[in-house]
Amino acid sequence: MDHLQTVFYIFLLISLGLVLGNLHYKNFSLDIAGLLIVSLVAGHFGIVIPEDFKYFGLAIFIYAIGLQTGPGFFDSLKNEGLKLNLLSLTLLSLFFFSIVLVSYLLGYNSSISAGIYTGVITSAPALASALEIKNDHTISVIFGIVYPFALVATVLVFRILPIVFKIDFNKEYEKYKEEVFKEHPPILTKNFKITNEIFKKEKVKKSDLERLTGTVVERIASQHEIGEIVDDFVIHYGDILRVTGTVEQLKRMKIVAGEETEADVQFKDDMKIYRLLVSNKDVVGKKINELKELYALGGRISKVRRAGIDISPMPEVTLMLGDKLYIVGPEKNKDKIIKLIGDNLMAFPSADFIPISFGIVLGMLIGYIPIGVPFVGVFRLSFVGGILLCALIFGRLGRTGPIVWQLSPHSNNLMKVLGQLLFVATVGTNAGRYLVESLASYGIYPVLFATVTLIIIIFSFSFYVLKILKMNGLQYLGFLAGTLTSTPSLGVINNMVKNELPSISYAAVYPFSLIVSLIFAEVIFKLI
Repeated sequence: MDHLQTVFYIFLLISLGLVLGNLHYKNFSLDIAGLLIVSLVAGHFGIVIPEDFKYFGLAIFIYAIGLQTGPGFFDSLKNEGLKLNLLSLTLLSLFFFSIVLVSYLLGYNSSISAGIYTGVITSAPALASALEIKNDHTISVIFGIVYPFALVATVLVFRILPIVFKIDFNKEYEKYKEEVFKEHPPILTKNFKITNEIFKKEKVKKSDLERLTGTVVERIASQHEIGEIVDDFVIHYGDILRVTGTVEQLKRMKIVAGEETEADVQFKDDMKIYRLLVSNKDVVGKKINELKELYALGGRISKVRRAGIDISPMPEVTLMLGDKLYIVGPEKNKDKIIKLIGDNLMAFPSADFIPISFGIVLGMLIGYIPIGVPFVGVFRLSFVGGILLCALIFGRLGRTGPIVWQLSPHSNNLMKVLGQLLFVATVGTNAGRYLVESLASYGIYPVLFATVTLIIIIFSFSFYVLKILKMNGLQYLGFLAGTLTSTPSLGVINNMVKNELPSISYAAVYPFSLIVSLIFAEVIFKLI
């Protein structure tokens, strides 16, 4: 094929594959498997996309995933997130060693085993990692055969699990909210009247009161001259304050101030409350105490809301793209405050390719650094692992000096989708050339092996986690989809549940699970 034909066939295959993948039957769809099936058939009839597109697509796909999940990945390795990722490692290890053991007993070579392993966990990046070690068409063909059946089996399992284990979605969500509120208590706003006699005798400044109670004084009604709220003024007996903080912080304020008031207070100051989304690239990645321009405008952050959780505006909190800030500031500076924060994700720079290209290049260089692993030998993170590692780190940093690593959500999603489509179309057509030959050689046995392994391990593991460890059922469903890096499964769960808990646990384990699956996809060639 010449270059123009190649471009034509790429977009033809993507179009047909997406049409097939988006056909729904009772909330089930083939998703990306639709493109894989179309590409395998096209490859069988001689339409083959050059492999250069595979690596290009994979590079931008993996980099976009890392940037997207980086901000929450390292936090997920603490406390509850650490437990989830250890469980994820356990489940993936069960899949890996079961497939290695049975492959050895059945006499399957490493290529067949790698195809079964990457297919059963429906992971295109893991397939890429395996192909990087051994560029054998057999891996792609077995992956292509196993993937659709594993995808269907996985989606059906997510339908059946809640019934078998009697997961009450509403009850599990209420339990979750109680646990979250203990760790991240909601931030409330109340009015307090200063009735403590100490305020008659001592000069108590606003900053002293905030430091003592941990709250933020948003507004004040006073008979005394106080200037703007940002000034560190003296609080007087009889003043009424509007204060933001957690329940415990507000209790401390009540003890110090003297009286909580439910009265509808008419504040005569010039202060207003603004709810703004962080989208200005000059703000993304900065800590709250670095926003000197905001303080100069009389603005004060009273609450940060991220991924449905309220975060106290501590000075060391790093602002991320899309954070929702609750800001108290003078109305006369409203336009300047909005301009400073951004409040328009669509306006976030989407064509700054310097950070993208630099991150991918650095990731590729790191991926080829040899690492000695006991009992395994020399190991490399590879093309995929190196890029993912860099993207996770840069996504977490947000910015380095003038360089902003994060992308706007729409830019990130475009990179991710385009990269995955290019990768799957290329892999599918190249494997399709050997489709009939491989089916004749291996028959349906790899599919049966993969499907039975998938069902037995998932139900056994589910029993242990849900009945023995007593994990929250909704959290477990999201965790399971994240461990299998299965976006279609998450979609099925979200259609059933209609709340954010499965997505939160999915995001907590997805990056770690992806890295582990990449490593296992390479290690399999060391063991068989």
